Amino acid sequence: MTMRYVYALLLVSVSLAWAQSPDHLSDAEIAAAVVARPDSGFVYIEDMGFTTPSYCKAQMPSEAIFTPAGWINAQSIHAKKQYLPFQPTPEDTLRVVTIISKGCANGTAGGPVCDTISRVALLSDKGGRVVVESVSQHPLSQSWQNGYGATAACSALVSKFSLADVQKVRNGKGEFLIATFNGVQLLKTYTVKEKHIKKLGL
Repeated sequence: MTMRYVYALLLVSVSLAWAQSPDHLSDAEIAAAVVARPDSGFVYIEDMGFTTPSYCKAQMPSEAIFTPAGWINAQSIHAKKQYLPFQPTPEDTLRVVTIISKGCANGTAGGPVCDTISRVALLSDKGGRVVVESVSQHPLSQSWQNGYGATAACSALVSKFSLADVQKVRNGKGEFLIATFNGVQLLKTYTVKEKHIKKLGL
């Protein structure tokens, strides 16, 4: 048994009370996620769409998708890079799919412009036969500035979806769609393809 695995076991031992809930990953699952290879249970989808090379130059619209174990893995790596001990919170260990949605950011003659993501929904198809909403969400503030001092502010969005709800929108191939909105405006729709599902292990 490696020292890293021993450390992971010790790390999660203090959270027995909440980790044993069926809504949360178990201690063993948390420990395994911490020592898994980087980017386990994670996929990144960047929407190139029909944009020109100069459009969305500062940031392309994207979706970062994490399984429950993938989220733990990513959080532990983030802590390690900062030389900090990793102690997952009860929210970190929930059995949910976490999606970080970012919008387009680009430069214009008047200064930088960026899209705020205010809502994310999962769809079974473009017609919206089945639609599910997140069980929780919170914004991630973003700011942009050009060389002339012009600034713009917007927000990405972190959304969490129950595993049961994700199953509701999957088609015969296991695929589903992610729709992002700014208020009532539909910004982008992404397809979580069979290859993404396989990598996530869903």
